[in-house]
Amino acid sequence: MAETSVHGAIHRECSAPPLSRRDLISGLPDAMIHNIFSFLPIHDVVKTCVLSKRWRPTWTTATDLVFVGYDVYFEPPPDSPLFFPSIVDSVLSQFSSPTVKKFHLTRFMYDEADRPRIDLWLRFAVRRSVEDLRLRLSQRSRFFYVLPEFLYCFSRLVRLDVGKCCFSLDMTIWWPCLKVLSIEDAQLSDDFLGRIFRGCPVLESLVLSSCEGVNNIIIDSLCLKKLVLVSLGFGSYVKKLCAPHLLSLRVIGGNHAGFRLDDVSSLVEADLDFSVESRDPNSKGRDLLRHLLEKVRGVPTITTGGWCLQFQLHRESEERFNFDEEDFLCSRKGNFECLVKHLKRVEIVGCEAYVGESKHLLALIKFLLGDALVLEKLIIKAKLPPTPDGQKQLQVIQNVLSYQRASKNAEIVFDYHFK
Repeated sequence: MAETSVHGAIHRECSAPPLSRRDLISGLPDAMIHNIFSFLPIHDVVKTCVLSKRWRPTWTTATDLVFVGYDVYFEPPPDSPLFFPSIVDSVLSQFSSPTVKKFHLTRFMYDEADRPRIDLWLRFAVRRSVEDLRLRLSQRSRFFYVLPEFLYCFSRLVRLDVGKCCFSLDMTIWWPCLKVLSIEDAQLSDDFLGRIFRGCPVLESLVLSSCEGVNNIIIDSLCLKKLVLVSLGFGSYVKKLCAPHLLSLRVIGGNHAGFRLDDVSSLVEADLDFSVESRDPNSKGRDLLRHLLEKVRGVPTITTGGWCLQFQLHRESEERFNFDEEDFLCSRKGNFECLVKHLKRVEIVGCEAYVGESKHLLALIKFLLGDALVLEKLIIKAKLPPTPDGQKQLQVIQNVLSYQRASKNAEIVFDYHFK
């Protein structure tokens, strides 16, 4: 009897279809399918209906809707099934989920005639309690989209990212759940920025990119910890930044000759990578450099752009006929106590072609290695041309590795990648 039972078990096990022939994809739970959808733009999500009968209606219940436009001057004509607004309309008309967590609309070539349509799309998202809203129109669009009034007081938003959109600067803001806000290519004002801070009590991160009209940024919020200013427009020269509770500050791109930090006493990270017209004889770049370094002297992590070294070296070279970068840095050794006692990690990024072609950069590397007593790692990230000169690059590496190191634990890392 036992033998018969064993043979029966073996027969049943062998009769099961091979793993390669089973329809495993149809057995996936909806939660897993929706998680897969969250990584795909909506046009790819819709295509998944061909994978299995069970998947055919599943995309209509997805909670993430990501629409990516063509970002070209000439889209398919309105009567084409590939016309982007028609695709969005079609998807939304078949959508059956009561909620939308993510609604993204990017790279859409906007025209003023499209405004009613986008209003309807945003109202669709708002009625389904969207939490993550991104509306980044194509930079090639000739017009700015005017944000609708119903969007200014919406209590469910957690993340908002808008680009090429126009704000009504007299509107009251009320986004009580908003934690992350990013605004690109918009006209703002100091007063409107203040209303954003007052209307977003839990805001943690703010990014302003290519925005105009911002001169004074006053942040009293205890929640806002990260501020990023990227290439502010010609009408925006941030004269004053007061943010006593801010932890992370990045100022990237643009010319900020008049930039001043007021109270940034809580900073733990500062990235000041912008330009200063240092070759202008009337430039106040030296005063700006002194001011910024004084304000961030206690910040654990500081990143600066090449303008700091280049400006100081350029000014010094005007004052000394036989100027030597290495001599200049060595003469300033006593002024860098934090470098000697505290500097542990240095990253030099954005180097073009061969590091050895920049005497300023080599002088800085040699100075850091020879003076930083607790330095642990110096990373050099450089961009190489498509056909690099290996012999030349090897010579540069050997040269840098031969520099004297004040710290016995100092490690030099060359991180090269092609353009």
